[in-house]
Amino acid sequence: MPLYQDPRVLSGEPISLDLLNTRYRDRHGHHDLIDTRAALTRWLVTSPQLKAYSDVYRLADAFAFTHIRRARDILARVHRDPHDDDNLTAFNALLVHGHPRRELTRAGLREHLDIDDPAHLVGYLAADDYLTLITDDPERVRVCDGDCGLFFHAALRNGRRRWCSNDACGNRDRARRHYERTKTAALRVVSAVE
Repeated sequence: MPLYQDPRVLSGEPISLDLLNTRYRDRHGHHDLIDTRAALTRWLVTSPQLKAYSDVYRLADAFAFTHIRRARDILARVHRDPHDDDNLTAFNALLVHGHPRRELTRAGLREHLDIDDPAHLVGYLAADDYLTLITDDPERVRVCDGDCGLFFHAALRNGRRRWCSNDACGNRDRARRHYERTKTAALRVVSAVE
């Protein structure tokens, strides 16, 4: 049995979108999956993208807590307004903390990531990942058409995905549209009878 249960509402997304998805809303209100250091530890430990980094517990100290939440806010601002100079400056500051390094060894290519401070690891990884996503195809980074506010990468071939989940937001949206059609049709029948 795992020490921590995964708190993610939407799993399988790249780390940049996973970090953005720590803030969402549902019928019970607004939620923040990293609103305390304990919650941040749970999110870090259950993150599949951070399995390669040995000491994720250390990333939940007060300094890292502040930087990780700040990185999430910067990503959200850049997504909302990618042309704002202040947003771009803040985003680029996240990338300064990491330095990818490659070397040739007897076993072949070996890649390292040098981070100036472990507190900046998540911010760097999220910014680097977001940069890759928007460079490859920016139209595929989307916010759910439902009310949840979750981000997802429309990785399917046609890129037409609209909801974070077909079973959740997609089903609610289809039910709402069905209700509107039947209500409109009923109103037409009533007005035709009168």
